[in-house]
Amino acid sequence: MAARFLPGWVMVSAESGRLLENPDQLAVDLADVRHDGNGVYTITTSAGATTRLVKRVGPLPPGVRLEYGVDFEDDVPTVALTLSERLADDEVAPVLARVLAESTAPAGPGDRVFSPSSTPDLDAVQRPADAGLRAELRQRGRLLAGKRHISAVRQLALTMGVADGQPNAALLRTLLTEEERTILDRAADPAARPLEDRVDRAGYLAKALGGSGVSAAVIGTAAAVFTGNPLVGFGIAVPTIVNAAVGSMAERRLDEQKMAGRKPAYTAERKQREYEFPGLRSLLDGAEPVRPAAIKMPRATAWRNYLRRYAMPTLATAAVAGVLTPFGVPALSTAMVIASSALAKSLAERLVDTKKLDFRLRRIDATERIRLADPTLYVNQLVAEFTHLQTRLNRIRTPDGTTRETSADVPGSPPYTVALAAQLIENVSGSARRALLGGKRTTNSDHPQLEGVLSAAGPGLVGAVTGAMGDKYFLNRDEPSRDASKQWSRSHQEATQAAELAHTLEPQLRALRQLVDRLEERAGTSNGAPWALPTVTTPPEGPRPSARAPWSAYAVQAAAGSLGGVAGAVGLDLLLDLPDLAVVLTAAGAAGSMTATPAARYLFRSRELKLHEALETNKAVRAVDQSDLLEQRAITRYLVTQLALQAEPIGSPEPEQTASSPTDQIRTATTQAVRQLAAEPPGKPLLPERLIALEHLTQTANALDHHTLHGTPDSQAHLQAQLAKSLAETNRLYQEAGIPTGLPLPPLTPEHELTKLRGLVGPPPASTNRPNTAPSPTRPTTPHRPGNTPRTR
Repeated sequence: MAARFLPGWVMVSAESGRLLENPDQLAVDLADVRHDGNGVYTITTSAGATTRLVKRVGPLPPGVRLEYGVDFEDDVPTVALTLSERLADDEVAPVLARVLAESTAPAGPGDRVFSPSSTPDLDAVQRPADAGLRAELRQRGRLLAGKRHISAVRQLALTMGVADGQPNAALLRTLLTEEERTILDRAADPAARPLEDRVDRAGYLAKALGGSGVSAAVIGTAAAVFTGNPLVGFGIAVPTIVNAAVGSMAERRLDEQKMAGRKPAYTAERKQREYEFPGLRSLLDGAEPVRPAAIKMPRATAWRNYLRRYAMPTLATAAVAGVLTPFGVPALSTAMVIASSALAKSLAERLVDTKKLDFRLRRIDATERIRLADPTLYVNQLVAEFTHLQTRLNRIRTPDGTTRETSADVPGSPPYTVALAAQLIENVSGSARRALLGGKRTTNSDHPQLEGVLSAAGPGLVGAVTGAMGDKYFLNRDEPSRDASKQWSRSHQEATQAAELAHTLEPQLRALRQLVDRLEERAGTSNGAPWALPTVTTPPEGPRPSARAPWSAYAVQAAAGSLGGVAGAVGLDLLLDLPDLAVVLTAAGAAGSMTATPAARYLFRSRELKLHEALETNKAVRAVDQSDLLEQRAITRYLVTQLALQAEPIGSPEPEQTASSPTDQIRTATTQAVRQLAAEPPGKPLLPERLIALEHLTQTANALDHHTLHGTPDSQAHLQAQLAKSLAETNRLYQEAGIPTGLPLPPLTPEHELTKLRGLVGPPPASTNRPNTAPSPTRPTTPHRPGNTPRTR
């Protein structure tokens, strides 16, 4: 053990020391590195900041590359760094570059900008963690010849939120330098789909070989031992294993088609619920909403896709059997067995998928109706708050269908008959195997054809009955587990979003309450009844429930059908004297299914969950839904404005306002537009759409101002284009609402026009430092990062 440890310790220590002696080889902005001896270094950045580094190499937990902490007790911050002795030679430089950049960067409050869940339009001020990620990216860019570094750069892109398909990838990439974007482009794989929610091909292949493949090997071994001819077992096992391997690729393709086929049904159901539970939209006085047409969407993808899924492996099996037969391997019978069940399996799988989706849609609908009717939901509390304020202003409006009681029953699982029908079809292959490969009976019979059919199909019938029981048992445990996990995640996301909305809305609600209180005191209508402000939804406590049934459910499901088939075979053998080989094949298939199939399916589901957990991070699933939050802010802004206008005394019209900049012009225009909409009589066309467009326009203008101070020229250009696009969309909505001139914009001040003219005829203004340019010499000389909590990477 010591012999294995020493070379790694020596290598990491020597390589890290060499890099610190030659800081130009690190992608970090360092002016000087002085070795003070015994692993202590004094580092000076280009901005003049000084940091002391104490470097050590030693054992760390598996998967941890480094651990460091920063001590600010002295005038010079001290970084205590421990590198793992397990680091590979070419991993030392990226790790060292990241920790040096992160520990020497000036600190600031808040989370990092380069993250899938960040909001770079509102906050582009980069933190030390951002500097570390970018330094590692640049360092790995110098090592892209290695396959491991290409994979590491792709993973780093996901961590930073700059991979294609991530929420804010386009804007975040504009905050990178040209060098950093080039590295991402060089490492990109156009064929890769890192945000795909399917397990990779290896996972599907492992499930197929671990289930059907192992069962085929057990059956083939049993046949070879019983007949004394290894070729018989070879002829059963090899075509079946080929069928499973090719089928795994076809299954993965079918799963993608299933996902696309289910989306229209989910969307149609969601639109119906949104109409019946409009939430804050129920308080708007726009045009009367129209119920979406109730159209039953397809519950599964086209049957031809299921048929193709089983036809592809069947053809591959036939080809393998055709190759093996001239060599004396009896493989054609196995190919015929597989071919006989292809059509039946395609029908069975589509039947099960259709019924399962029907059940899941009803289950989701019932669960969502209960959630949307919950009076403690923050949005429902806001509805009650605005209604209460409106009532106090003698403008009573009762929301329709938002917080009423509901008693929807949540269905348990699909009925037993669905599982039974699927099991009967699934057992066609087993019946065909017993008929074609089970051998001949040795006793005479008065009804040989009838008894032959019973001997082939009987075990399958019994196995179907017990197998359906196993399926029902499994679904009764798997479906609630999936729902509990989804609800836990949804509750966390709602709590985060409620806190974000409350941050800006609560001060406005308090001000409105105070205004209404004063008006009631003057009018003598105050009843003094307390009324609490809406409380932010709290997330569920404890760890997230597993979205997977327990291992015992997988075992019971596999054992139920297998034991039923064996019991049927043994029973019929006692009554009709079945061929011995048929009984042996049934028992061998049951043994293989009971031992291999549960493990293969359980491990595949575990792999799926691991993938989905990574996607939740990379897609920011539990982060704030910015589009939903934008709508909530737009509607609450309108409702607050409407209540404030009702409380204000009637006076002279407001004087015409001017704006000092194009973005200020947008903000002034949207404020005036919201006030104008609030003052108009009910029945306003496209009211929700116009409010959302106005809020988005305001947010984009704010983002452009923020990036003018903290962004880059590229990010400013990106947001300028977004602002023009948003303004065009707002004008389109206003024109559809009957206002041909679009959104009216106030005039700019003469000072702005004069500044613009000077810019056209005079020299350009001096460039402002951006995060991607050389640091300003006025940066602080020491990083001010509170605390000294150890960090691991």
